[in-house]
Amino acid sequence: MNRFILSIFCLIILGAKVGNAQDRIAKLSLEEAINLATQENFTLRAAQFDYQATRANEVTAGLIPNPSFSYLGEQLNESSTGQQYTVAIGQTFETGGKRDRRLESARAATRVAGHTLTGVGQQVLFQVKKSFTDALTAEATLQLAEQNLKTIGEIENLQSLRATKGALSELELLRIQVQQYAFQRDAADARQAVQAAKNALRSVAGPDRIADNYEIVGKLDFRDFSFNKTDLYNLALSNRPDILAAQAGVEKARADINLAKANAWWDLTPLVEYKRDGKFNTVGAGISFPLRVFDRNQGEIQRAGSEARSLEATYQGTLAQARAEIDTAFAAMLTERQKVTTLSENYVPKAQKTREIVEFAYRRGGISLLDFLDAERTYRETSLEYLRSLGNYWTTLYQLELAVGSPLVK
Repeated sequence: MNRFILSIFCLIILGAKVGNAQDRIAKLSLEEAINLATQENFTLRAAQFDYQATRANEVTAGLIPNPSFSYLGEQLNESSTGQQYTVAIGQTFETGGKRDRRLESARAATRVAGHTLTGVGQQVLFQVKKSFTDALTAEATLQLAEQNLKTIGEIENLQSLRATKGALSELELLRIQVQQYAFQRDAADARQAVQAAKNALRSVAGPDRIADNYEIVGKLDFRDFSFNKTDLYNLALSNRPDILAAQAGVEKARADINLAKANAWWDLTPLVEYKRDGKFNTVGAGISFPLRVFDRNQGEIQRAGSEARSLEATYQGTLAQARAEIDTAFAAMLTERQKVTTLSENYVPKAQKTREIVEFAYRRGGISLLDFLDAERTYRETSLEYLRSLGNYWTTLYQLELAVGSPLVK
């Protein structure tokens, strides 16, 4: 009976695992990867919990002090008529607007945490987009390498027949066979790059939701964009999370100054007392408050003021850093765009046409092997450079988005 139950339990677990494997994503587009990362990324999830923990401080800040209760029994060794019992209840009333000032500080801290969370989310999305672009670039490189390998393989087969008939020297055939290694190496490197990029994308988007051997759905193409640097600066001021977090930090520092000043006020604690003294019952009332003769919270007020000035400087430094990052990303994007347009409009077509002409001539014995191999290498290097530049172009666009803190590419 126990074996039967154990077998049923194992079948249920196996069925659940099979079901989960079937539910895992086998084809992944960029939009799907982004949506998945916002739900499944562990770094983003941890940042969300940090935000919730910070926001919970608002609850603590808004609480009023608990009432106090005391009980005192005296002369308990006397007879029941000589024993004394005292019960006192007090409630502290905060003055100086302490509770409101605490709430202002806690809410400002929540805003800082919220902007920090947004920054983590943007970093995650950048990693998703970059990994996806790296995968597309690697797949395009693999296709190019396989195409070149197929072409050189056809040439090698043709020349092998000519060498067998004595129409081609063995040295020339060996040179062609050696050249094949470069294309085989390109293909092997591209396969490794594809797998590495897919692994990176899978880890950042959702390792538990994406199949091990999944397919990238997308195309590495060129789209031109024009941006105004002044508009980029303005977007950063309105959207960049670290700027907004620094600004919220300044607001929190000002709220902390107000809180420190409010804490210098005296809190009042009225109390009501009931006392039973033998046969007599008495009721009394009183009030207590600290005498702030020496400690008037001077040190905390000074510390909060210094921290506010420090955060003001940090905010200005963040603005300068954001501007520098935008300038760097914008210049890098323009450089890669120039490379892509120059290669696609000029050098790649010329290298491809030269390769086709030379290959046609070489197949018919009208050109030397060295000229053929040189044309093949030129086409290979030019095409690889174009693919790398195209991948870098998209990466710099995503870096510009990250520097601005706002989507630029749709």
